[in-house]
Amino acid sequence: MPDIQSILDFKSRSLSDIIQDLRDKSVSVPDWGKLVNDYEPTKHEICSDTTTLKDKIRSDGTTEPSSRIYVGLEKLLCRRMSEFTFTIPVKRVYSNVTNDNGETNDTRQEIVKAMEAIYKNARIDSVNLKRGLAIYASCEVFTIWYAVKKKNTSYGFDSEYKLKCKTYSPMDGVKLYPLLDEMDDMMAMSFEYTKTIGKVSVTYFETYTANNHYIWKQEVGGSEWEEITSRTTEEGEEINGEEIELMKIPGVYGWLEHPVYYGLTNIRKEIEYTLSRNSNVIAYNSAPVLKIVGGIKGQEDKGEARRIFRVENGGDVGYVSWQQAIEALKYHVDTMLKLYWMQAQMPDISFENMKGLGNIGYDARQTMLTDAHLRIGEMSGMWIEFLERECNVIKAFLKLMNPKWANDIDEISVEHIIQPFIQNDELAEINKRMKANGGKAIESQLESIQRYGYSDDAQATLEQIHKEDELSAQVRADAFSMGNQVAM
Repeated sequence: MPDIQSILDFKSRSLSDIIQDLRDKSVSVPDWGKLVNDYEPTKHEICSDTTTLKDKIRSDGTTEPSSRIYVGLEKLLCRRMSEFTFTIPVKRVYSNVTNDNGETNDTRQEIVKAMEAIYKNARIDSVNLKRGLAIYASCEVFTIWYAVKKKNTSYGFDSEYKLKCKTYSPMDGVKLYPLLDEMDDMMAMSFEYTKTIGKVSVTYFETYTANNHYIWKQEVGGSEWEEITSRTTEEGEEINGEEIELMKIPGVYGWLEHPVYYGLTNIRKEIEYTLSRNSNVIAYNSAPVLKIVGGIKGQEDKGEARRIFRVENGGDVGYVSWQQAIEALKYHVDTMLKLYWMQAQMPDISFENMKGLGNIGYDARQTMLTDAHLRIGEMSGMWIEFLERECNVIKAFLKLMNPKWANDIDEISVEHIIQPFIQNDELAEINKRMKANGGKAIESQLESIQRYGYSDDAQATLEQIHKEDELSAQVRADAFSMGNQVAM
């Protein structure tokens, strides 16, 4: 594999050849153009199948379309996987934040607060849900971090920049092209997208390396690429790309070999075709069929409130009742659904299933979600590696934003903990913690008021409670003294 310098040889190579080499993906990822046909319900095969499900042509030439019921199980599975992974926010545990003798290191504590402020201002919890859906559905995602020049004190110090992030995935119409070396270290990360400017569609191709950021553009249908980031020095020398001071690619890429719904498409198809065929049968047999035994005398007599048929001796008139083997159909569809969720290792937590569980305990809920937690545990390795690389990017930015912290930032270790979703039983958790510490309180009165969340000023509320307690104590003391005086 050629190195990135030989690929980005602008003096001896054309831009078309350079971009063509940068499009050479180093990982094997399914094409989203094909995956979307399974992920998006309106693109399922059943929606356009006129061979198995034929439309009917009436005698007057109009068309009666066949029933086509599509079921978005793939989309639902991806959403549930993302929700199970990131609905409970990722917990970050910082270590080495004290000195060697165990004393508090104020600088490192400030660094931790700054990093948490960066995550909070970037709305990382929402970003994680979006990235989870993207990687589970389209198999790849790329998040770029960048600094915006804006004075602020959001990170606990006077900063000239604010740190933000943006996520790209094939679901957004962006093509991703990672370029890795033999050791799986990223040499370059490229992505391609199309914008409409006025009435002209323009394709942009961006590449990040450890040292430079390049942007090229080309009109759709054109053949020539033009670099946007090139500049000319005072000496007349042309320089390609923008310099990256971070000295590393300011982003993180994650990928899967297969989507989470891999191998489940045929089960979903079976459900769709079964329901659609049955719907056609129901529609065909929904019109009443009148059965007449024997001959009819005269014409039907239509009165105000009744209709009369006169039939010959032994004749009869009645409607034919259609009997459908509904239990067999229900059994078949239910079995297919159970197989789908069982192989996906996800519980079917629809309202219809959950309403029959009643008020089960915390331990029972944990047991019920064992399969889902095992699946998320299987995926968590990839996510933790992804989040750790992202944390290193944030650390690198923080070194540039506050150089006096540079040495201490490298000393801080961050562990990312992914907690699969479960409905927490707060009372059970409190009892467990109090048992562990011998029945002592586990939070202060002020923390309790803050967590309750209804007070605009928790400290003022606590002071008011103390005043009311003192007043009540004084009233009781006065009443006790008055009672003693009366007794005497």
